[in-house]
Amino acid sequence: MGEWNLPDTVQNSSIEKLGGGFPWESGVYDTVISMVYLNQSESEAVSFNVVLKNAAGKELEESFWIKSGKAKGNKTFYTKHGKDFPLPGYSVANSMCVAATGESLAKNMETAEKKTIQVYDSTEGKKVSKERPVLVPLLNLKVKVAVQQILEYKQKKNDATGAYENTGETRTVNECKFFGNPDGKTTEEILSDSPAGMFDKWSEKYAGQVIDKTATKKASATAVMGGSAPAAPAASSLFAK
Repeated sequence: MGEWNLPDTVQNSSIEKLGGGFPWESGVYDTVISMVYLNQSESEAVSFNVVLKNAAGKELEESFWIKSGKAKGNKTFYTKHGKDFPLPGYSVANSMCVAATGESLAKNMETAEKKTIQVYDSTEGKKVSKERPVLVPLLNLKVKVAVQQILEYKQKKNDATGAYENTGETRTVNECKFFGNPDGKTTEEILSDSPAGMFDKWSEKYAGQVIDKTATKKASATAVMGGSAPAAPAASSLFAK
């Protein structure tokens, strides 16, 4: 089994549900894939980073976490109640790959090649040139995507625990929920050879809405007050130069 293939024990997990730059309004958009590259966090978790451009020329950037960090086993899936499920970010990244190319995320990962691109650097506070694995065959392909606008708390790293905690400040962001081809068939409809319909149903329920995630979550007192202990040494990264 390849590094990016899900084990046979992993359950099928639908992400096409009627559940929920600058932020796009919630809705369904026709987009072009401007960039797809991989990154790795200090914990060794791997992200699948995309830049989409809509018909108005406005960009949306999002990171889908497709592999957990070292502490969680560097896995593309998680276990719940004795069953294995793909990481949520893996499912969304796979949805985009199938919609764009007809091939799985695992298959598309075979095309990754290192390129020097502009990547945001938190230390510099701006985008800088860095070498990252880029999935070149996905670039400039067209996909349709369901996007939600979300109000959430900003997060700050707790240096004592290494975990990111909610602060008292809020921000508005976008989340790509699932993808489909330009003809309007979602990835799950493509794979099951079902008629198109999910995008219309999802749009009817969510278009123009803001999903407020601050209503059910509280800010961390430590993050708000700014108290912390000295930071632990950072883990090495396979993506570092």
